[in-house]
Amino acid sequence: MKKSHVFVLAVLIAGGATLGTFALTRTTELGVQARATSTKDVGAVVATRTRQLDAMEISLRKALAKKPPRLPALPKLEAPPPQPAPRVYASSPVAAAAPAPVTVTRAAAPAPAAGQATAHEREHESSGGELDD
Repeated sequence: MKKSHVFVLAVLIAGGATLGTFALTRTTELGVQARATSTKDVGAVVATRTRQLDAMEISLRKALAKKPPRLPALPKLEAPPPQPAPRVYASSPVAAAAPAPVTVTRAAAPAPAAGQATAHEREHESSGGELDD
């Protein structure tokens, strides 16, 4: 690096450090001032609010000490006339539609010729007459 470049970088860094230090001191001074004024303001706000709360407490105690006036006597009412029994409404009957006719189709085995036994009967004959479960 050339010496001129090093010098320029050193000046820029020094300027940045100087500005940073200045900003830091301003910030801390502002913080101290803010704390000083805020404690004064907080004290005034607290005192004002305390006076308001005290006044509210006094008014609540006065209201509590007062007794409300007596309520007027209720007038005697005659017994109301008997009510008729309530009407009960029922829905009208709905005509049920007749179900569609059911058609069952069975496939029938061909009928055995006269004198021939069915397959089931032949099983009994071959098994020796035992009972089939």
